[in-house]
Amino acid sequence: MSSLPTTEVPRPGKQARRGSTVVEAVTLLLLIGIIARVAIPPMGEVLIRARATQIRATFTAVEGAANRLSLENLPWPPDAEAGVVPQLLAQRLPRGFSFDRNGYQLDWQNWALPEGMPGDPSVQGLIGISVTIADPSLGLALMDIVPLSTKFALGETYTFIFATR
Repeated sequence: MSSLPTTEVPRPGKQARRGSTVVEAVTLLLLIGIIARVAIPPMGEVLIRARATQIRATFTAVEGAANRLSLENLPWPPDAEAGVVPQLLAQRLPRGFSFDRNGYQLDWQNWALPEGMPGDPSVQGLIGISVTIADPSLGLALMDIVPLSTKFALGETYTFIFATR
């Protein structure tokens, strides 16, 4: 007995599908877009935080040089103009270190308080570093990443106090 080839006839509602519909593809792309928008921070924000971290590293070097002065029992350098590296610090910073940087400027601060600090007359001065930045979002990002509790902003200048005398 020979058998005749049979062809399977699809039943109604059970058709074989191949590929996707345009609606399914668009829906998938929309879902991927929404997830990416929520999960990945905007690139501009990432770049600002990276730049703020770079600035923080720059004045961490200055803070380290100043702390070495203190360990050597040398006086804190006097207050200097913005962009000018005090001579005592220059000797303890990497060769060619500049306070006038690409897009910002550092300023060494040494404020004398002859009457002492209000509420604590034993504090006769404050030592800090100011950073002048034209971009306010960069300045605010810098304020966020610096762990010092004594910091303030005035216009485009962000000041960080790291020692007292």
